[in-house]
Amino acid sequence: MTDVQLISIVLTLLAIFGSILYNRKGIEDMRDVLRAEIKASGAELRLELRDAIAPVNLALLRIENKLDHLTETQANHAERIERLERRG
Repeated sequence: MTDVQLISIVLTLLAIFGSILYNRKGIEDMRDVLRAEIKASGAELRLELRDAIAPVNLALLRIENKLDHLTETQANHAERIERLERRG
C-alpha cells in the first residue's frame, strides 16, 4: 500500500468520524431544544388548565351550597312533620 493510498484512507476515515461527531452534536442540540420546548409547553398547559378549572370549582361550590341548603330544608320539614304527627 502506498503512502497516497494510506493518506486517502485515513482522510476518508477522519471525514466519516468527523461527520458522525458533528451529527451527534446536532442530535444533542436538538434534544436540548426539544426538552426546553416541552417544558415551556407544559408550563403553558398548566396555566391554561388552572384557568379552565376555576369556573368548574366555582360551580361545584355553588352546587355544594345548594345541597347543604336542601338538606337543611329537608331536615326542617321532617321535624315539622314529626311534630304534626305527634299532635294528631
